[in-house]
Amino acid sequence: LVLAGGEQLRADHAVLALQGALMFGLSYVFVYHAERHLPSGLVAVGYSASPLVAGLGAQALFGQRVSLRFVGGGILGLMGVALMQSNSVTILGDLLKESTDTLSVLAAFLTVRAVRKSPDYRFAYGIGKLENIVSVSIGVIMVLCALAVTVKAIDQLEDPEPAHGTHFGIVVFGVYAFISFFISLRARAVLRRQPSAIMESQARLWFSKGAFDAAMGTGLLVALIFSEHEWSWYIDPIASLVGVLFMIHAAWGMASSSVGDLLDATVEEETQLKIMGELVRHIDDYERIHKVRTRRSGPNMYAEIYLEFDPELRMGEAQRRIDAIGADLRARISGLDVAICPVGPSAE
Repeated sequence: LVLAGGEQLRADHAVLALQGALMFGLSYVFVYHAERHLPSGLVAVGYSASPLVAGLGAQALFGQRVSLRFVGGGILGLMGVALMQSNSVTILGDLLKESTDTLSVLAAFLTVRAVRKSPDYRFAYGIGKLENIVSVSIGVIMVLCALAVTVKAIDQLEDPEPAHGTHFGIVVFGVYAFISFFISLRARAVLRRQPSAIMESQARLWFSKGAFDAAMGTGLLVALIFSEHEWSWYIDPIASLVGVLFMIHAAWGMASSSVGDLLDATVEEETQLKIMGELVRHIDDYERIHKVRTRRSGPNMYAEIYLEFDPELRMGEAQRRIDAIGADLRARISGLDVAICPVGPSAE
């Protein structure tokens, strides 16, 4: 058995040595010879797209599931290839936009991991507002990206020229639009189960990406079909400006949905009505409602309810009613942390 194990180990080492020689030896020799005939930048972008090829190969050969985000990241490298083959401002704008989107998705992932940690003594309410800060940051990044694309598009409108080398870019736009719309639908499904500023921003982000890519791909296709006509030279910069509108709209949606929570705005009206509905259902358990304060921190909501009870009521009975009201509120409203405070008749 020992000898058989040793033979198997040597065979495994031989396979690993052959794999290493092919992957990090012979393949690089071929690449170096190819670089004599290709721009080095094109080879660099090709290497950036190699993880996509490896991931798809792993799924085809070994059944390892490849996520849509992984595919999207790989296509980002392919968009770089498309840019190097074309003078299109639309493709340039999309490459810039996709790069910033990739950074924002990474920030969102790290934020969700941080928010899930248990609160400590410094942050008794957790760090849920970090989601809102990241959402606002994503909006700022998208605005800066929109400004860069606008400047380039205006320059192209002042000195128009036909876009060339857009065939590959049109294909990439189509694939990316499909992936973006699919991810947006999945984010919306998660958002319906549990409200979250970060998931709402991601749903808006990926929808805007899909709409952007669909509009850009359509514009490039029309410009390609009618490239012999001078009026088609304006389609490329105009299409990029349409994409800018989508980006600004998404950025505004992210900021408007997050700034309120950063300023401790009350929760949405639907949730407030649910809270009042439960208090009405327990109207016989207390004398009157003095004040209800609500706020949101990330996926969690906090409510402080000040109730006046019968002065003749024993403390134990009052606590039992408080516990019953709180339990019903938490059961009806997911993610609600409620504190019910008994107050006297003179409290404001």
